[in-house]
Amino acid sequence: MNMLRRLPHALVFLFRGGTLAVASNLSLAALSIALSLTLWLYVTERENPQQVETFNSAITVQFVNVPNTLAVANASASSVRIQISAPKSQLSQLHPDDFEATVNLGGLDKGSTNLPVDVTSSNGSVNVTDVSPARIDVTIEDVRTKEVPVKTSLVGSPQLGFAPGAQSVDPQSVTVTGPESLVALVDSAVAEVNLTGLRVDFDDSLALKPQDVRGGEISRVTVNPNKAHVKVAIDQKAFTSAFVVRPNITGVPAAGYNVTSVTIDPPLVSLTGAADKLQSIDAVAGIVTQEISVADQRTDVVRQVGLQLPSGLQIDGSDQVSVRVAIAPAKGEQSYSVVPQIRNVGNGLAATPALGTVTVTLAGDVPALQAITPEAISVIVDAKGLAAGLYSLPISIQAPAGMKVVRTDPGQLGIALSRRQ
Repeated sequence: MNMLRRLPHALVFLFRGGTLAVASNLSLAALSIALSLTLWLYVTERENPQQVETFNSAITVQFVNVPNTLAVANASASSVRIQISAPKSQLSQLHPDDFEATVNLGGLDKGSTNLPVDVTSSNGSVNVTDVSPARIDVTIEDVRTKEVPVKTSLVGSPQLGFAPGAQSVDPQSVTVTGPESLVALVDSAVAEVNLTGLRVDFDDSLALKPQDVRGGEISRVTVNPNKAHVKVAIDQKAFTSAFVVRPNITGVPAAGYNVTSVTIDPPLVSLTGAADKLQSIDAVAGIVTQEISVADQRTDVVRQVGLQLPSGLQIDGSDQVSVRVAIAPAKGEQSYSVVPQIRNVGNGLAATPALGTVTVTLAGDVPALQAITPEAISVIVDAKGLAAGLYSLPISIQAPAGMKVVRTDPGQLGIALSRRQ
């Protein structure tokens, strides 16, 4: 029974002791967490320290809380430069879109005011430490709206032979809204039409820009609607056709030489102009070059020459062509009367040919043939091993290099071998 009466006290004692132990362990755990956190922050700061530097891009200033009946006519600065503090690892990853520069116009009336620029970052690890300029002058005016005509501004040129024709815009007028002093400067809303290289009609919707009478764009003014449907007809004013180039070669090469081939680069040219001008050109004869003389030439003639173009036509590309006239020696035949040589006549014998000369015909380059003399040709008859008597023997010819023996007359030579007296 005593044991039962003392059990509640023992349980109370155990509970108090356990509570003290847990409390003691929690204190130690909290201390451990605090020390770990401190150590982590220290290591992180060492490995990825905070750095302060000037951001490399300007931040555009936005005006907020602008009263409904007012508009910003002018500001002393449209953007600001900032200095930031951020972990080293994040500096290279920041973009202008990560920042917002605002000027609060809430509660202001028209007139000029010097106001602070507030710059914030969407990145919680980045602090903006400096803004330049920190304040800007802002001029606020009453809002005005007026109607202006829509105009087109043609940029570039269509392809050769084409030109812009009739134009249309829809709508023909729009409204512009903004500060009254700027709206007063607007003369028209202009759509810029790029016609570069076109050969078909232009048909598209284009953005409209408010411009003054000199064509300068007016900022801080909105256009409604901000686009117009623009059509520009592209009319064909000229046509293009290709023609063969014909070389105008004059003179003759040196004697014994011929023109063997003519090469033209390019062989065709494209001409652009009115249809009647193009139709007046003989398609077979083509376009003739300026004169190319080959008089007394012995080697190839290469010239850059112009073209004889009809008036009123334009050439697509250079008006010069390269012409190569290949010149080579003419091929021909020539005959020579050559005294025959009778060789290997036996001892004690004398040889008498039936003819005093043999006609030898050679083929080759004409200039080389003209330079050959009969003495340069050998007509040989071999009497080796023959006794006295009458013979008809074959003839062998030794001709200069590069020459071909066409024939000999006679084909065989008669000789008489007799004993010497």
